[in-house]
Amino acid sequence: MASTHHLSKRKLPLKVKLFILAFVLLALAVGAWLMYRHDELRYKDVQVLGHAGSGFFSPLNPFNPLPSNSMASIKKAMEQDGADGVEIDVQLSQDGVPILYHDVTLESMTSANGIIDNLPAAEVVGLKYKGGFFYDLFQEEEIIALETLLQHFSTYSELPYLHIDLRNHNPARHLYYAHTLMAMLRKYDYPLPKVVFISPNPDFLNAFGEVEPEAQLMIDTAGNFEQALQTAQRHKFFGICANGRNTSAEQVARAKEAGLKVALFGGKSRSRISKMINMKPDAIQTDNVAAMRDMLD
Repeated sequence: MASTHHLSKRKLPLKVKLFILAFVLLALAVGAWLMYRHDELRYKDVQVLGHAGSGFFSPLNPFNPLPSNSMASIKKAMEQDGADGVEIDVQLSQDGVPILYHDVTLESMTSANGIIDNLPAAEVVGLKYKGGFFYDLFQEEEIIALETLLQHFSTYSELPYLHIDLRNHNPARHLYYAHTLMAMLRKYDYPLPKVVFISPNPDFLNAFGEVEPEAQLMIDTAGNFEQALQTAQRHKFFGICANGRNTSAEQVARAKEAGLKVALFGGKSRSRISKMINMKPDAIQTDNVAAMRDMLD
């Protein structure tokens, strides 16, 4: 007579289950420690600015599904996370409309092609951001004009600080760009003490100085702090903007001793942000406004 064998699933031994549980708990604890650990803050007199709004696409620490310079990204930085202001990237369309967009080419973040300098605003404003399948599950943002942002800011009881990263690929349009952008800011009575103009190109900055002698001009180091420091002193610029990862506290101190303001950008983890804060800059354009605000409060 044939016998029937019933197969049953093997159960993991209790010791193995406990080991797996301990490993998972340890991993969670290490992750939490990495997320929240930071150096003790020795300095707190620093402006908190959202880097391109709330920063750039990020899957972890922090999770950020919002495109840089989008309205939702900027609103989050200002209205949810408590930023003092935002850094934005402004490009000028072929027909003279200031538009918020970070990258050089449209194909990197949209379904369109080309650069904004060569296109009319009607073909750029309203383009949907494309971040890939994962990010696009969480966002439906589109490219906006600077005026749209200024209209929104005009509803605030107090206007935010603005760091404007000037983006222009045609040197022949430096002066035209400066006139156009200043006209837009004046239309909304944006106070000059709350606006900083940033570029690695001293000629571009000087075009703004020609249009508005009181403009606060900040040279982007583009990775060379020493050269930028010399350029800022030679042209009597307002300050220096540098990547916080590639800058030292000693460099920040020398720039401030020379009478220059210093803005650092970057920083998502609390550890990186605390290191930047302790360099004692005047402002930080951070990719994690919520964490930096929480650390300072």
